[in-house]
This record gives sequence, structure tokens and C-alpha cells, in this order.
Amino acid sequence: MVATRSLGVVYTPPELARPMVELALAPLCAGATPDELLALRVCDPAIGEGAFLIEIVRVLAAALGGRDARRRVAERCIFGADIDPRAVAASIRAVESFVGAEIPALREHLRVGDALAIDWPRFDALVANPPYVRQERLGAAAKRALRGFAAYDGVADLYVYFVELALRIARRYCLVVPNKWLTAAYGRPLRGLVAGHKSLERVIDLHELRVFRDADAFPLIVAGSANTREALRISRARADATLAGALADPGASIDRARWRWHVDGPGDGLADRLAARWPALGELLDEPPARGVVTGCNRAFVVDAATRDRIVDADPAAAAWLRPFLKGRDVKRWRPEHADRFLVLVDRHSEPPRAIRDHLRPLRAQLEPRPKAHSGAWPGRKPGAYRWFELQDPVGALARSRRPRLFYQDIQTSPACCLDATGALVPDTTVWIIASDDPFLLGVFNSKLYGWFARRRFPPALNGAVRPKLAYMQALPIAQPSRDLRARIGELVGAQLAGVDPARDAELDELVCDAYELSRRERAFVKR
Repeated sequence: MVATRSLGVVYTPPELARPMVELALAPLCAGATPDELLALRVCDPAIGEGAFLIEIVRVLAAALGGRDARRRVAERCIFGADIDPRAVAASIRAVESFVGAEIPALREHLRVGDALAIDWPRFDALVANPPYVRQERLGAAAKRALRGFAAYDGVADLYVYFVELALRIARRYCLVVPNKWLTAAYGRPLRGLVAGHKSLERVIDLHELRVFRDADAFPLIVAGSANTREALRISRARADATLAGALADPGASIDRARWRWHVDGPGDGLADRLAARWPALGELLDEPPARGVVTGCNRAFVVDAATRDRIVDADPAAAAWLRPFLKGRDVKRWRPEHADRFLVLVDRHSEPPRAIRDHLRPLRAQLEPRPKAHSGAWPGRKPGAYRWFELQDPVGALARSRRPRLFYQDIQTSPACCLDATGALVPDTTVWIIASDDPFLLGVFNSKLYGWFARRRFPPALNGAVRPKLAYMQALPIAQPSRDLRARIGELVGAQLAGVDPARDAELDELVCDAYELSRRERAFVKR
């Protein structure tokens, strides 16, 4: 696989392209006559090195049979585009090499151009690996052109619009895209569009298979048919088995009504039962979990102990503006571990001591907010109603609070939640804050049961980690144990805060399972 990052391109390996094409074309090929097969029009709007085109020729030629089947399919059935002329030329060479003959029609059917600006005809199928280009790299003109899409969001990645393109121009579609659109705010318009289109058949998680080994992507396959009657021409089980057999499909799917992530399997009924049996965390908290601080320029606002001491020596009043600073990697089970680093905590509309401003002044150019109307390069921070010496985002409640609270990471490889008993710590944006010091909650968040549930219900991240995003964490079921059981769990949690003992961890896991009323078989399942 070759990654062309300047264009947001990660080319598709053949071991992924083949089963995707088979999934897209199987219903169209089933029972089709030779003339019907040669009448099919299949598009790849981001052809790259031509991996999908070759597999389209392979699949349709195998269904067609006979002499020169590959050549006839290549002449009539494949269409596509790419913004990179080199990719189009390479794709033509790859297809002709696969067919074993020159195909003049390819120079008309495979275009150089922006797929999102081309006036496409309708196609029988579309298979694609769209470019992944973050909105920051899209120019103002490109963003204006994208406003015509129903899935438009000002911060959406470019691949979002290729999904909408597939819904517009294809009877069947199969795309590999990042999973972020399922949970990110920018994916909300696309989620609504896909749900309203009512064509989605399969969402298949690929992140554990590492099919894009050289790219930091968390991909999934979305596949469907705009004609539900057509989908009945072949059993869904057969189509899914094709892909599952080739990719060892882990069986991820989407609840279309709630767009919540879950993984089908023998424990799915247990996760559903827990969610139905117990109230959600969001119903029990006085306020929702909150993110930590975004400074916009850490090298100005995050200081070491020596720098803190120098500022306080210049003005003792500055001590109240310098708070111990916690990063995600400092969040451990039970208690935080943090280095001697401090945050210059300057909220909106506040007037810090002169010593604070003197410390920040050398970096003023990097701290100035960019004017909203400014479209060129800017050395400072994002637009906003803040002054150069203030933090980028408001932190009023966090700045004033001295309440004990719980911290957990934005990306979790295993259960890890800690208590800030003093309320003095300030976390960065990779940490979530729960305004509670409830030992029962702390015990749940550090339990094996929580880890099991999170793997089944939270969005995946790299190397088997999960992302406990706000909506998912708010929906986490929280058991309501008896007073005696709650007290016993609280006692053990208190002991762990004083000094961690693995034996107490094992006992706490059992007691948390008691609180959730798990059977012996269910306990064994979640602990393995």
C-alpha cells in the first residue's frame, strides 16, 4: 500500500478491494444474462492506483465467462475519476496489464478531475476509498463549493461528501471510510442523510484488522442498496459471508435509530440487559462530564516548577493563577500521577497579575486570536472572543472549583479512573471530568465489567482502545446496589486510594458484578 498524504490518499490493498467489490456486485450479478452484465456501469470516484477497477473487471468477467471477457468488461463497465493525473494514468496501465490488451475506451471513461464537481450519470454500483482530507486543508473556495451538499459541515473531512455522492448516483454502494463520522459532531448531517436514505445494509469495523498498516486510520466499510427489492435478489447472509470470510469480519454494526456503536456477539444480550435494567450515568449526575482545558498554545501556558517559582517570586499574588496541570497519560487507576508542571489559568474577562502577563508577553504573536475575516496565514490561535493573555476556551467553572472530582481519559486502553480529592488539579483536553467523588462510581469505572462494556459500546480507537465520548458515557448503566453493598465497595475503594492492592482489585470486581446482578456464567464472560 502506498500513502500519498499530500492528497489525503491512502491506496487500497487488494485484499480489501476484492471482497468489497464482491459485496457490491454480487446482487447485480446473480441471475444476470451476458447482455445485462455488460450493461452494468460501475464507478470508482477516487480511483487511485486502480485496485477497485481491477477487481470490478475480475468479478464481472468471471460472471460473464467466455473469450475476451475481461476486455469486454473493461471496455464497457468501469468508470471513474481522480484529481491526480498520475493516478489516472497508472490506473489505465494497471487495468490494461490485467486485461492483457490496450483499452482505448478507458481514456474516456476514467477522468482527471474533482469527483465532487463532476456531473455524474447514474451508476449501477459505486465502490470507493475516498480521500481523507481534514477541513483545515481545504481552501475557502473548496468549502464554498461543498455547501451544496446536504451533509455539509464546516469542519467535516472530505470523505463525508463522497458518501453523499454515492447515495446520489449509485444503486448500490460500498465504501471504506474512517469511523469518525458515526460519533463526531461534524458527522451529524451525514448520519441524518444516511438514516433518511434507508439504504444502509452493513457497517463493518476494520480497525482491529490493520488493513491500512501505514496510516493512522480507524476504517470501516459502509455498504447498501438504494433499491431494497434488488437487495432481495441475493440473500444478505450470502453477501455478508463473502466479506466476512475474506476479512474475518468482527461483526460490528450500527443501531440506525441511535447510531450507537456495538459489536455483535454472544455477550450482546448482556450489554442490552444492563442498559435496560439500570439508570444511565447522565440521569444520576448533577452536571454532565466536561472536557479539560484547551490553551491554544501549551508552550506559553504550561510551565515547569522552576518557571512557576520564578513567576511567584516576582509577584506572590500570581500563585493563585498557577494550578497543577494533568495530562491524559497521568490518569491512572485510583490516583493521578503528574509531573511538576503547572497551568497558567487565565479565564475570560479576568485580569491576571503583571508577572503572569510578563511571562506570556514574549509569545504574544503566537497567542493573538486570528480575526474571523482573516483568510491568509496567521501565526496565532483560532478566532474567538478572548484576549491574547487568556486561555483559548472559557474555563470559568473549572477555574473557580475546588470540589473533588473524578478523571478519566479521552482514549482508554483499559479501565483507568482516578480521584482528585483536593480539586486543585486542572486537566488538559485529553481528560474528562466528572464532578463527583462517589467511591462507588470510582469502583465501577475501574472494574473489569466497565472495561468489557466499554469495548462493546464505545467507539474504537487505535490498538484496541476505546473512546468514551460524552454521549456514550452518559448512557453508561449505573447499578443501584443495596446500602450494605455500596458501603463495602466504598470501603475497598478507600483502601485502594490509600495503597493499591491487586487482591482488593479482584474483590472489587466481584462486588461490582454483585451490584449489577450478574450470574456466574456472565461474570466469567466479562472477566476473561
